Amino acid sequence: MDNENVRITDDTPLSFLTVGQFKRLMSYPAKKEIPKQEIPEVFGTKLAAKISGYSVATIYSKTSKKEIPFFKRDNLVLFRKDLFFDWLTENRVETSYEYSKRMDQHLVDRKR
Repeated sequence: MDNENVRITDDTPLSFLTVGQFKRLMSYPAKKEIPKQEIPEVFGTKLAAKISGYSVATIYSKTSKKEIPFFKRDNLVLFRKDLFFDWLTENRVETSYEYSKRMDQHLVDRKR
């Protein structure tokens, strides 16, 4: 059997790969991320989806429900970089350490 023509999928066990197949897999470029400085000040739904990880359909759904800050110009849905990143990061989750410190302070305040 010719190993060159074997299709490798996400379900292919690593132990079934030849050294050559493994080397080729390792030489594929990693998924290209968009550096923040290369993101334009105003962008559309496709880039919004790529940045956020949501699908384009979800981005449209969120705009129709007004859950995400956006602008419309001639039926184009546009996003401003600063507002979009503020929206993406607005629901910060408190760390365990921050929670512990807040509860400690709460107990100290109650004793006063």
